[in-house]
Amino acid sequence: MSNLPRTPWDQAAAAHLLRRAAFGGRPEEAEGLAPAGLEGAVDRLLAEEGRGLPSPPVTDPAEERRRRELRRALRSEEPAARREFGAYNQAMRETFDALRTWWLECMRAGGAGAREKLTLFWHGHFATSQTKVRCNHLMLGQNETFRRLGTGPFGALCTAMVRDPAMLVWLDGRQSHGKAPNENFAREMLELFTLGEGHYSEEDIREAARCFTGWTVNPANGRSVFAPRRHDQGRKKLFGQAGKFGAEDATEVICAQPRCAEFLAAKLWEFYAYPRPEPALVKSLAAHYRKTGLHTGELLRMIFTHPEFYSPRARATQIKSPVQWMVQAARETGRQLLPPGVALPLAAELGQNLFMPPSVKGWDGGAAWVNSATMIRRSNTALLFSTAAPPLPVETEPMDAAAWAAVAPREMRFDLVTLGRRLEEVFLAVPPAPATRQRLQAVLAQGDLPCRDETVREASIVLLGSPEYNLC
Repeated sequence: MSNLPRTPWDQAAAAHLLRRAAFGGRPEEAEGLAPAGLEGAVDRLLAEEGRGLPSPPVTDPAEERRRRELRRALRSEEPAARREFGAYNQAMRETFDALRTWWLECMRAGGAGAREKLTLFWHGHFATSQTKVRCNHLMLGQNETFRRLGTGPFGALCTAMVRDPAMLVWLDGRQSHGKAPNENFAREMLELFTLGEGHYSEEDIREAARCFTGWTVNPANGRSVFAPRRHDQGRKKLFGQAGKFGAEDATEVICAQPRCAEFLAAKLWEFYAYPRPEPALVKSLAAHYRKTGLHTGELLRMIFTHPEFYSPRARATQIKSPVQWMVQAARETGRQLLPPGVALPLAAELGQNLFMPPSVKGWDGGAAWVNSATMIRRSNTALLFSTAAPPLPVETEPMDAAAWAAVAPREMRFDLVTLGRRLEEVFLAVPPAPATRQRLQAVLAQGDLPCRDETVREASIVLLGSPEYNLC
């Protein structure tokens, strides 16, 4: 890294770092990071732990067993059984809504934005969906594993995933035993999670499947358990190495393949910077990743301090995911998230339903986030963030005034040019197109000087609903 050209560092670069490494923020946050220098700012973001974040909803570890019991009661045709079964399912649906709302709130709250952004990456990488798992406790447990292990060595996270209860249910790994190893489970581990398509043989799939046998899930407590009798105890040969491998041994062998570091380095770069990085860049990142023992936090440090991360190709060229769009809008307007009854259906309509990725490949991202319908939906939702979403910390008129005072301080409201520049700095990563700037200026010109909150609100709606707001 010492041979790389020096990265220009200023408030604009700090704002770019906040948008990409986390979920954005107001100009004052970027201004606060700028004096720390590039390395200091990155270290600060990666070290944040998010103290005081909301606690997750209480989940039922025995949810699967409880459903089985209620289904048996249904077959007995007891009069109260159907009501009890319906009530329990309704309660679990409400808990699932609370789970998704809780995670969105963790992202919005700040103080751990980089950690939550990485947790979102791992959720899309080890894509697991409630549509099949159907257990809030297991989905929450996996999410907390991403958060706990996500910045450390990838080998530890990968080992946790091959025996993660939600993953075992999602990929049918809990049915895998020595007499019938689940090759699909092994294939997804190699193709989607560690090496990428074409970097393994069919023999590697078969042998890895044997290694992963024996792990199942206890429906009484939602924990994964190892059943020795269900495990293939024989010798396996995986990527040229032989031994009586189990799941942990197999992940160690797989993660040691040079391709693993390249696969993950490229995927992390694409998530945070831009698609299709040059092979030389990927090799450089992968070499550093291998040198640190696949320590993801150290790879992120290299990514966020790399000159190419701040290049024109990387800045304001990424289309915000629906989650990034919603969370960033809330942070920039100083408001709470939209009410769950609005926010959760909106996320689904825009294409990113948390805890419910569309397939084992996760979300495609990039240009796939937007089409004519979702662009209109995003634009229309701008009004909701300025009216329906309550300001922090409670919905009172003084707090609404405080929120708009933070978006546009009073000293910036005496001049329309100054106010317009301030709003562009708050909401946009790229200069507005002439049509957007014309609409903004038309709204500002309608108000008296100094501009009142209503004018600031209407002008903010223009920028939140603009095509440019979709870039970060």
